[in-house]
Amino acid sequence: MKSVSMMGRLILISALVLSAVGITLADDANVSIGEVDEAAYGVAITNASWVDEWVEITNLGETDQDFTGWTLSDEQNHVYDFPEGFVLEGGWSVVVHTGVGDDSATDLYMNQGNPVWNNDGDVATLMDDEGNIVSQYPEPEDGSIET
Repeated sequence: MKSVSMMGRLILISALVLSAVGITLADDANVSIGEVDEAAYGVAITNASWVDEWVEITNLGETDQDFTGWTLSDEQNHVYDFPEGFVLEGGWSVVVHTGVGDDSATDLYMNQGNPVWNNDGDVATLMDDEGNIVSQYPEPEDGSIET
């Protein structure tokens, strides 16, 4: 009887050790280094009008994306912080306007009194809550992400 009890304990201890190692390996595998591309989130800047002062961001996936802590910026480091709790539903787009207005599910406003985007061209950069680049518009010609 004692050998069965001892065997059971060994199996339990082995299972716990394997489980702990598995969790540790899984955690290490999920560590991201460097930049994030839009495929990681399924979110991309899909259009912009520098003259009319707006940027369109689309959730190309089916899963809703929480934008809490995310930012949108230009080349001169004008930074827009998305409202806490703003969620872009899968398949939907939101237009971020430079001017003043009331936020909704499809339109957000930076509430800036002056233009932000350069009419002769600019680069919009969308970053996640950890500061990783999710998308840039226009995309660099060589496919790399500008930092």
